[in-house]
Amino acid sequence: MAAPDSQTHRTLSKKEQAIYDEHLKYEYGNRGRAYIGMAKMAQYSKGSDREAFYKAYYDLEVLNQQILDEMKVELDVDYKANIFTRGGLTVLAYTSWRFISPEQLIDIIVPYIPKLQQLESLAQPHHKAFFSYIVAQEKLQLEACFKAQEESWDSGAAVIRNFLPRARAELERLTSVNKKES
Repeated sequence: MAAPDSQTHRTLSKKEQAIYDEHLKYEYGNRGRAYIGMAKMAQYSKGSDREAFYKAYYDLEVLNQQILDEMKVELDVDYKANIFTRGGLTVLAYTSWRFISPEQLIDIIVPYIPKLQQLESLAQPHHKAFFSYIVAQEKLQLEACFKAQEESWDSGAAVIRNFLPRARAELERLTSVNKKES
């Protein structure tokens, strides 16, 4: 993306910068963990009533990884799960995919959304569209979990699948911006 000029650059206080850095690093880690976890849950849930949900969630996380990858250099952040994290997530996914309820996922997502909104509010103006997407995809996950809780896992999967074009559009936007600047 283009180098910010004085009209598009926002100076954060030390406290704001620390919050921004912490939330950004956590979001990259969270998306990495979600990618690994959903890949395994999609694999292990084959043939179950949860298969469509975890497959759609995994499809979203695949796109999210590509989107985050487009921004990692510019945001000066990267996350690679170490072998212990990957191994732990594999074991957790293998043992827990049958038992995790939509309500448990909701309980994880609800307190996280305000942190993403704070991250978005602290972002530089030229990064607002990216962070708006990050908040939107988290809210989408919440909506999908509510739909799964109220109706069925398949209904929750449909909510996620309906969002995938927006994720693809965000990836295309970032890719085209980055190609123009290369």
